[in-house]
Amino acid sequence: MSLLQRRPPAPSPEVLVIIGAHRDELAFGERVVAELDPKRFAALRILQGLRGDPPTPDQRASFRDRHHALYLQFLDHVAPHHRLLIDLHSGRDETGQCGDVLCAKHRLLDCVAARAVGLDGRVRCVSLVADTSAIEPPEPPYLIARPEIPEAVWNPSGLTYVGIEAYLRADGSGHRSEWQFAATLVELVADCAASMGARATGR
Repeated sequence: MSLLQRRPPAPSPEVLVIIGAHRDELAFGERVVAELDPKRFAALRILQGLRGDPPTPDQRASFRDRHHALYLQFLDHVAPHHRLLIDLHSGRDETGQCGDVLCAKHRLLDCVAARAVGLDGRVRCVSLVADTSAIEPPEPPYLIARPEIPEAVWNPSGLTYVGIEAYLRADGSGHRSEWQFAATLVELVADCAASMGARATGR
């Protein structure tokens, strides 16, 4: 008879955060992930991401193919316990810290929009759609965008995909207040996704 009490395994993080899809954003992503609770958030680091600068007209087709191929590989890293996939990016906005949240699920966007009012920064919600020309009046409450990634990634079955674009005042990896704002936005999205899941199961 063993005198040692076996501890149950720690629950695996249900949120997978992708950083470095664009190689020049990896350093920023690392700073943001360092602000997150590793028990709740796992990180998928893309060490050889795509170049962030826009392709020339003759490079667009090959860039699109590489972009799609990279994003399809993300699905290979999604485990059954993952419920939320957050694709973290950084942009540039000299007016101050702000962010975009992109998702195909309006319920999640509704939650983010309501809770983001109290954040120290501006947040825009963007609805992801397969065809922007199919949207009929009246206009939806959010901006709309057609993603340049495979629909299997941004509108998967049994998983929620959210893109987050956190804007920095200057090029580079950002500053602590910007890392903290982005981390807070990641946590807010995760809270909204968790509340959706709780309602769906009656909790």
